[in-house]
Amino acid sequence: MDIARLCRTLSAAALLAVATLGTAPPASAQTRVVLYSEAGQRPLSYEENGAPKGDYIDHFMRVANRIPGYQVEIRFASWARTVEEAKNGNSAGILGVYYRPKERPYLNHSKAFYAEEVAVHCNRDAIEGRTFHHYPDDFAGLRFGNQRNYLAPGPRFFQMVKEGRITMVEGHEFQDLVKKMLVGEIDCVVNPSIVIKEALRSLETRGLPERMRYKSRRALVIKTETVHIGFSKKYEEAHPELAKFRQLFNQAAPE
Repeated sequence: MDIARLCRTLSAAALLAVATLGTAPPASAQTRVVLYSEAGQRPLSYEENGAPKGDYIDHFMRVANRIPGYQVEIRFASWARTVEEAKNGNSAGILGVYYRPKERPYLNHSKAFYAEEVAVHCNRDAIEGRTFHHYPDDFAGLRFGNQRNYLAPGPRFFQMVKEGRITMVEGHEFQDLVKKMLVGEIDCVVNPSIVIKEALRSLETRGLPERMRYKSRRALVIKTETVHIGFSKKYEEAHPELAKFRQLFNQAAPE
């Protein structure tokens, strides 16, 4: 992968990093495209030593580097802010969304560039003696932590929340929700298993006793999700050049 230029132009309080992609033509002749991605979602999307890292970034860059004439910046923020920036037309879109056209009608979804396995992980004491075969019905009565605007748990899950059959506690940072799950403040979380495992490792480096890792149990793999760029419809109305980039991205993305 070629990274022609890497710049950090945003305050740490607001955003974590900015990556510039592309090779030719010169920057002055390039069309600028700003995409937001979730911060702290190791190993999928995160910043390390000032550089954007992760599987989402790597797979996206493989496609973006095939598109000349565009200067693509990746900015990191909380998931809730990432969604709001695209919804309000303040960014070109989101790097790393599941295909949810009904729930997010303000986005044009790109062709998929990645796929991942999503699972429910729970505090093993909270689910002792229970068996799980059907999601989310078998999880009735449990308390779930979920990031604001995060739709991976699915429509049926949110319907059960409305019915009072599942309790949902919202948070901004997924790692904080995992910690709450380990200490028993909530029972379960939903996310790719690879992200949950990385959150456990990171919590240990921050002083969480190693024995706490074993409080986490993968209860059920619930689905495989495809990952897309969610291009902002509102942004595209004011910047029609984004439609061309979206078309070129879909052409360059692997089948």
